[in-house]
Amino acid sequence: MPRAARSAARPTSRTRTVLTVLALVCAVLPGAWVAATASTGSTSAAAAGRTWVVDAIDPATGTSGLNRWESVDTGRNIVTIAVGDTVEWQFDRASQAHDLVSLPPRDPWDEAWDFSADWAPGDGSDTTFTHTFDEVGTYNYWCSLHGTTMSGTVVVTDDANNTAPTASPVVALDTVTTNVLHATANATDADGDPLNISWDFGVAGARSSDNHAMHDYVAPGQYVVRLRVSDGRGGLYAQDFPITVTGGGGTTEPPADDALPEIDALAAGGPSLTAAFSTQVTTRGTLAPFAAWTSADGPLAGEATMVRRRVSTYTSLSVTGAKPSTSYNQVHVHEQPCGVGDGGVHYRFDETQPFAEVNEIWPLFTTGAGGASGLVEVTKPVRASAKAVSLVVHDPAMASRRLACADLAPSTSDLVYVWSFGDGTTATGADPDHTYAAPGTYTATVTVTHGSGAHAGHTSVSDSVQVVVGGGRPTPTPPPVPPAVPVVDSTPPRISQLGPRGTSASARPTIRVRVRDRDSAVRKKDVVLRVDGRKAAGLRYDAKRGLVTWRSTKALAPGRHVVRLVVRDTAGNKATKTWWFKVRPRP
Repeated sequence: MPRAARSAARPTSRTRTVLTVLALVCAVLPGAWVAATASTGSTSAAAAGRTWVVDAIDPATGTSGLNRWESVDTGRNIVTIAVGDTVEWQFDRASQAHDLVSLPPRDPWDEAWDFSADWAPGDGSDTTFTHTFDEVGTYNYWCSLHGTTMSGTVVVTDDANNTAPTASPVVALDTVTTNVLHATANATDADGDPLNISWDFGVAGARSSDNHAMHDYVAPGQYVVRLRVSDGRGGLYAQDFPITVTGGGGTTEPPADDALPEIDALAAGGPSLTAAFSTQVTTRGTLAPFAAWTSADGPLAGEATMVRRRVSTYTSLSVTGAKPSTSYNQVHVHEQPCGVGDGGVHYRFDETQPFAEVNEIWPLFTTGAGGASGLVEVTKPVRASAKAVSLVVHDPAMASRRLACADLAPSTSDLVYVWSFGDGTTATGADPDHTYAAPGTYTATVTVTHGSGAHAGHTSVSDSVQVVVGGGRPTPTPPPVPPAVPVVDSTPPRISQLGPRGTSASARPTIRVRVRDRDSAVRKKDVVLRVDGRKAAGLRYDAKRGLVTWRSTKALAPGRHVVRLVVRDTAGNKATKTWWFKVRPRP
């Protein structure tokens, strides 16, 4: 469809006024109505319903801006239409896969609607979605692949004489705290209608109906503040404000216990006196299906690993239980845990750049005849931040449907890195540079602890690395001395058959885990189970069968619960497993 003709004309308020006057004249002058109808035939045809065009727009790679919906008529992500009008979403300005998913009501004037569709570049730029709106109200939608940065609104009204509210909003973060938001609507209405104000701060449950609203963000990050002003007659003012919060002391997901990730100290020296250090951090996760997904092919399972280091992020994934001989072309690292918004939106290295493969982590895979992926590996030349917290597999036939997710644990969001460079100096940060005063061989050590929460500073992990700077030579390492007593057992216990997983219909489910150790014994006192960070009292352990069982004496609250098992054998080897399940809300 040519862009010049993309939105068909419909009667203006002035035209409707003329029609009203002509109708009154016809009541007095017989025959006048026939003439009036003949002279305005094109307007009457348009009254049957106008089509409004909304584009899906993807900025070109390397340019600024975000993926967005944009109305051809308004240049914004909101369009106001009449009852009986149709909205047509087009994709001739899109270069990435999108879905369009209706959102449930958030404000009193919102209406519920049911719409879901997917588009991909291979579908063709002439592919469109259309929907005709027959009821007054406000209808919200988004692309679930790109989150709140790509949301839109359709306002449907049957009052042509109503003037929508206007506003001069001011949205700013406190310059001292950098995490307290001040938002003022400054809304007015030309018709004098009483106004209803809604502020959405981009955080679950955080809302305000005040003209001047404030919100205290507990975690740094990117948020979208949403203002809606309604006059109660179909008129709506809407505007979104992307903000960056740099203050606040919260974390993406506070650790349930004192678990710390695996770390390795790395160093690069050379002929100069400056060395580049890096803390390599490894997190892992177990892929589990979302509770709402069922399939004749069986539930997806597998393992995910992420290794972050200086200028490099390695991600691996292996999947079983998928559809045989199928290309899974929607697999991404996400920025929320699996239990929060089903993983939230895609993680991006640079949040000022659009969603695209070059700016994200996509471990895509194609299954074999048995429904397995094999080992999938992706390496990106930049270190991922702590916001990369989960890996989500989408349905290849409908990207808005999320099949399975793995939390990358333990959390890295509150880690503190302290380096000792072996020359009496120290520094903080995951990847510092250090210049030595003299050539030589030095041993540097990094120590990692939790920086916040109940476990701040309680536990730590350390690793050391040797570095040569200024042309020095490493000190020869003497051959290892055999231990006086040979090590008999260095293999930790094996933990398997974790349960429950997914969703439990019981509020008091029985947790069962199998523990095996081939070379050493496992005693009950060396088995520790925690549920939501609390040590489980009344644990039972059948050493002969290797079975750990526990049932809560009180009903668990509906929602997600995190379980962590720590086991040591008599040789001192330690094994841990962390998983989660959901308690179904009571009807």
